[in-house]
Amino acid sequence: MAKNGNSNSSHFTNRNKYDEFFRLNFIQSEKGIWLAQFDKPMPVEIPIEQQEAHLMKHAYLSECNIAFVKMYGYEDPKEMIGVRFPQLFDNSEAVNVENLRSFLISNYKINQIESCEIGKNSVRKYFLNDIAGVIEDNNLVRVWGIQKDITAEKSQKEILKQLSSEQMKILKATVEGKTMKEMASEVDISYKSVESLRNQNKAIIGVDTIAQLIATAVQLGINEFNV
Repeated sequence: MAKNGNSNSSHFTNRNKYDEFFRLNFIQSEKGIWLAQFDKPMPVEIPIEQQEAHLMKHAYLSECNIAFVKMYGYEDPKEMIGVRFPQLFDNSEAVNVENLRSFLISNYKINQIESCEIGKNSVRKYFLNDIAGVIEDNNLVRVWGIQKDITAEKSQKEILKQLSSEQMKILKATVEGKTMKEMASEVDISYKSVESLRNQNKAIIGVDTIAQLIATAVQLGINEFNV
């Protein structure tokens, strides 16, 4: 189970301030804030593998704000209180397993990590998270988290992955401001095929004009893709 990032990351440098910081921001924050506690406190001296198993067996959601539950498709925090980690934490996702281990080996604090979780009706959700554990008497007794829903952003970026190699080349060339002649020469196709591919790109991305195509492609991170 991984949760969101907050720009005030300095608040996470002093573990004694965790409870105070989260409590102060709990109600008014637009970000999802949650608190996990344990059936049994987790000794921090046991091996990492045992810590992972302990979290998955004994951790549960004890508190959360309204912003948090709405991110999962619910309306009332009561609908999620008591949920066990395995019900939210999709351990079939490698990134989630890596995040959990990073949290444990990083002195129970990680910032700006991405997670994939399970919302209402098994809808897949993506979050950006900051997570901070509270240690008392050499036991991890609770874990606070703040999260931002980035599901829509992730979904948009998936759109570009639908493009064929030729469609991607034409899209990148369009963004770079190349002429039809340059595009046709670069991809070794006719002008008509260039126009057809640009129209296909507009349809896939869901825009009507070349200007909109360029702006949306940049927003979706076209420059991160290699062709």
